[in-house]
Amino acid sequence: MATDEHGAQNNAHPDLGVLAGGVAVVTGGASGIGFALVEKAIASGLHAVIADIEASAIDHAESRLADAASAAGVEVFGHRVDVSSEADVLDLEAAVSARFPDSPVSLLCCNAGVGGGGPVSRASDIDWDFVLGVNVKGVANCVRAFVPKMAAGDAPGSVMATSSQDGLCAAQGVYGVSKHACVALMEALYQELRGRLSVHVLCPNVVATNIVTSERNRPERFGGPRRTSAANPVLERFKAFGMCPSRCADLVFDAIRTGTFYIMAESDDDPGYVRLEAETRMKAILEDGLPYRPRSAYIASVFNPRTPMPPKR
Repeated sequence: MATDEHGAQNNAHPDLGVLAGGVAVVTGGASGIGFALVEKAIASGLHAVIADIEASAIDHAESRLADAASAAGVEVFGHRVDVSSEADVLDLEAAVSARFPDSPVSLLCCNAGVGGGGPVSRASDIDWDFVLGVNVKGVANCVRAFVPKMAAGDAPGSVMATSSQDGLCAAQGVYGVSKHACVALMEALYQELRGRLSVHVLCPNVVATNIVTSERNRPERFGGPRRTSAANPVLERFKAFGMCPSRCADLVFDAIRTGTFYIMAESDDDPGYVRLEAETRMKAILEDGLPYRPRSAYIASVFNPRTPMPPKR
């Protein structure tokens, strides 16, 4: 429960209008879920910062959102950042403060993430460093750079991070380990903030994003970009089968309004599956069971090239 008039009542801001006029900082904001979060922030009356590692994608996103931002009476501002670099994130915070000196950061979306990494028994040090560097350290860097000032200010605010369904079920691979850590980090942050800011973690099913080709932006210190062919069948299937990123953004803003911490973003094509994964894991823990991930026919179809593509949405 809130400790002062500016806090989040039961982790919620029932009137999202209290955030309007502030700044939304969205990492990984140039595409996918991040872009949808930026769109939703602008529609909610927040200035929007598109923080992303891909400069060309930032330029494209700014161009696409310029008219919406103008109509809403807010600014949209792009800034390149590698969230796995503390120095980069500190530069981002400084740039945001300089661009919006009179507006508080009211929403921090730690959304940047990467896939890959491989099995835990075979992943190299550099693979671990890359995946954990973005998916865990990247969230921690953003939290350290922005949250103390947000919490010390006199404006209401909210912090969210994008994890995955892999953060709630029996983990698989380096990616699953990183997403469990992301959930744990946000659980710790919620308890530390004691209601001063609302805190939320997004755990979606398959989403139509570019995450399967995220190694195209792999920094040099982690081995450099891994090029893939122009035609990537897995990416095409993610885009065809995955839920629309705007669905995730809607659920995030609903969670800020209602106080939901664990946002189980389930596909309409796979209803109840994320909840089933979480329940299965908890049952194993409480009943002396073994790690097990229930099968999803929907997810299997995404990765099975023999399954026909769904009709275009």
